[in-house]
This record gives sequence, structure tokens and C-alpha cells, in this order.
Amino acid sequence: MLTGKSDRTIFALLTVTLFLLLNGCDQRDAKVTSTTAGPVIEQRPEDKFAKKKKEAEQGNAAAQRDLGSMYHHGEGVLQDEAKAIEWYQKAAEQGDAEAQYHLGEMYYNDNPFGDQLADAAVHKDSNQAFFWYQKAAEQGNAAAQFELGLMYHNRNSSGRPVYSVVPEDNVKAVEWYRKAAEQGLPTAQRYLALMYKYGEGVAKDISQAVHWLQKAAEQGDGDAQVFLGMMYGDGDGVPKDLAKAVEWNQKAAAQGNRGGQMGLFSAYFNGEGVSRNRILGYAWLILSASTEPTSLVNIYENRMTPAEVAEGQRLASTWKMGTLLQPVNALVAGDMESAGTLAKHETGTAFVVSYEGHAVTNQHVINACKEVRVVGQEGAVKVITSDIVNDLALLQFPSKSARIASLSSDSANLRQGEDLVVFGYPLNSILSAGGNLTPGTLSALTGLGNNTNQLQITAPIQPGSSGSPVLDRKGNVIGMVSMKLDDGFAAKTTSQIPQTVNFAVNGQTVKAFLEVSRVPYKTGGGFFSTKKSNVDIAEEARKWTAIIECWK
Repeated sequence: MLTGKSDRTIFALLTVTLFLLLNGCDQRDAKVTSTTAGPVIEQRPEDKFAKKKKEAEQGNAAAQRDLGSMYHHGEGVLQDEAKAIEWYQKAAEQGDAEAQYHLGEMYYNDNPFGDQLADAAVHKDSNQAFFWYQKAAEQGNAAAQFELGLMYHNRNSSGRPVYSVVPEDNVKAVEWYRKAAEQGLPTAQRYLALMYKYGEGVAKDISQAVHWLQKAAEQGDGDAQVFLGMMYGDGDGVPKDLAKAVEWNQKAAAQGNRGGQMGLFSAYFNGEGVSRNRILGYAWLILSASTEPTSLVNIYENRMTPAEVAEGQRLASTWKMGTLLQPVNALVAGDMESAGTLAKHETGTAFVVSYEGHAVTNQHVINACKEVRVVGQEGAVKVITSDIVNDLALLQFPSKSARIASLSSDSANLRQGEDLVVFGYPLNSILSAGGNLTPGTLSALTGLGNNTNQLQITAPIQPGSSGSPVLDRKGNVIGMVSMKLDDGFAAKTTSQIPQTVNFAVNGQTVKAFLEVSRVPYKTGGGFFSTKKSNVDIAEEARKWTAIIECWK
């Protein structure tokens, strides 16, 4: 652990720092966060609680709300729901909208038979819940607006009918769902979409249903992704597109959503939108049954050979949240339909992160490829694993590498406005076979929908740029190009065509992906590293980046 004391001499501090740098101190395991002001030791939960309690007792509404949350969740103090309500109430009575919402949340009971049968430490009072939800909703709290919509809809967050203290009024439900949806709350967007789809409280409008489902799905709402997949599968409000149906089910399934997993089971077993693969279909069926048992597992086992069943079970047992199942041996490949003659469809960029030939790119670059190839090397590229949620894929190149990328050791401390460059092979390397370097700026520390796993950058992005490394001025990787904001979508939703609004997966997320996959990587940066010219950065990046090709 790195430590710092104010009474150390400057000479001693520099000596220790130099020693640690030269001996490769790995800051990934450090508990001290380095800032320009010196080491900051993380405050203990008990100390945070004591500080908040003192501020709350002085009448600070925000502190009262935070203290209520600490009692609610047992942070720095024993969990005590009665105390949580007490402090939430104090803040709520001062007009704190978030406290009003949490107070409503604690009073609310979704038992379908009413408050008298609620089994909880705190007496449930749906009238009080409605009162405080309304207070918060009128102040613009999106979560409270959504809860009011549910109460008027007489539904819980799972869509099941429940007891409510207000008569069912779908018009009012739509009104409150809309207020929350327009603030970007994905669950509210999904519920509003379904009201349009089924004509509840509003005139039936499939195009509006698709519009709001798309918004929720793009923010990662698993149920919205499943519904959108169903609409593409049925051609309901959109042109029928089985491949798109599979794509949305994949996004949901990777989150552990049972509907998405069932959708992939059906797609693979029947060859709808993907090549038929009974083993992958069966593996997704097993995963879906882990949250809700189904007799379908036994039914479909009887249609498969013992070897196929064993392989499907093995695949299911290796699945990790955020990933898709990948066929890795001849048995699975043999189960798939013959690919016939392959043709190159798309290209992307990848960069090498280990001397063993491990490389990373975007999941969407290699998704649905029959074969992945790397320009300049003989043999097929092996897809080891992927993370569809964060759009990452880990590849194994046919050859080892003498040069690898250096990932920034300080990517958690990036600052908005920093200069950066992107190096990749856009437009199928038509622009330049030697790669393209494009400068830009770090315009935001979060991505689409305030996604904290992304960065927003201004460097121009073209087809083929996906998977390109985003580099700081020292030549270290701080992210990976992922996508650009669709001009048509932006124009439709904002009446504006955006300029250079592009997104990258941030370096912290890339490193976490490699660590989970147990792939070693090199870090760079630190006190003694220096800025480089664009010429030097391009010359180095060219040695560990590559064009990858998707063959189908």
C-alpha cells in the first residue's frame, strides 16, 4: 500500500517514489487514491456516518436524507428501517424531493391483498406512500413519477396487478409514465411503450411503442430489449428482421434476462436469424431455467445426443454475466450448419495487449462472423470471450507479438478537455494501408445516457474505426472506439445533426475485462513519462494494431 506522511522530507518522499516506480509498483491494488493534492485515505463508513449525523442534527436536509439512506442500507451503522423513516421524514418535510421519494418507497407495499398482510419491520401505509410519491413527483423526481404511474396503473414494477389506494386510471398512468420517460428513465420508457402498444390510457400507436422501446433498450433495459426483439421477429411496427431480433435478445441475455435467454434458445434451435445450433440453443435454455425452472429442458434433452447434452451443460456452466456463449470445440462447430463459401463482410481494428497474441476489439465487430481473420497473419483468429454489454471482445491471434499496447495506469483520473488521438484502419483501410491517426478531445467522461463505462470523444470516426485504441498524449491507451451517435436518430430526436459526437469504452472497463479474462497487460504513464508527438505515437501504434476481417 502506498502511504504518505506530512513530516517526511521531500528528499525521502522522492526517493521512495522513484524506488516504487523502478520496481514496477502496480497501483491497481492500492487503497490510496493519488491526486495532485497528495494521498487521500478512504474514509471509513463509521466516520462518514458520524459526520452525516452531526450535519443532520444541525438541520441540513441533504445530510438528513443521506443519514436516512445509511440507516436504510446499514452503511456505517446497523440497519434500522424505523430510523431510516425518521430521518427521511425530516428531510422530506424540508422539501427534499429525493427524501420524499425514498420515504414513499419505504411506506409502499406491493402486496396484492393490501397493507394489512404486509410482513415488514415498518408498518406499510400505501396512502402515505402515495402522498410522498406525489410530493416528489410534482418536484420532477423521475423515479417518483414512475411509481405514481404504477399506482394509477394498479401494477407493480414486474407488471403484475396489485392492490392500490387509488382506482385504476390508465390515462393518469400514461401521464406520469410520460413525465418520467421524458426525463430518460428507462423503465418508464418501457411502460409508456407498452401502453402505446396495447392502447391502454392512450390511442394505440405501434410507431410510438417502437420509439420508446428503442430508447429504453439503448439504455440497457433488458425487458425493453426483449420486447424490441419480439417486434423485429414478428415485423410488428418495424420491418421483420430476424437478425436484429437476435441482436436485441443477445443484449438482454448477456445481462441474465430470462426472456432474452429464451429468445436465443428459440433462435439457435430453429435457425432463426442465426445458423442453427442445437447445443448453443440448449445451453441458453439451461441458463433461462436457472431463474425459473421449466420442463422444456427435459423435453429438448430427449432430442439431442448425450455428447450434445454434455457440451451444452458445459457451456452453460462457464457463462459469466455480461458475456455471450461461444462455441469453442469441434463438437459445437460440427452441430452448426455448413457455412459454405465464406466472403468478407466488414472490417474493424484490434490492438494487441499481450505477448501471447491476445488482442481486443468491439463485440459488434465480430458478432455473427463465421470466421475472424487478421490481415498479415495466416490462420483464423479465435474469439475467446465477449462482453456484449460493454461491447468488448477478446481475441487470440494466430501468432505471438513482439510489440504490445501500453494501457494507461492513470485512466481513472482523466480530465474533461484533454487532448487525445485515435489510431485505426477506417473504411477497410482504403484511406491508408498504414493506418490513420486522428486527433480529438475528451469531451465528456461519460457516454450515451451517462454511461460511466464510456467516454465521449470528438475524434472523427468512420466504418472500420471500431476497436481502435484511443490514446493520450503519452501514447498510452485510455479507451477503445465503440460507436458514433447516429445522425438520423439524433436528427429525429433533437432536430439537430450532431458533429463529432463519438463514444469509446473507457480504459478502466477494458482493463477490468482483461483481468476477469486473466490476460496480462502492460501499463504505462506515471511521473517520469513524457508527451510524444503525433508522429511518434502513430509509429508505435502501427506496430501493435491490426485490421481484422469478419467473414460470413
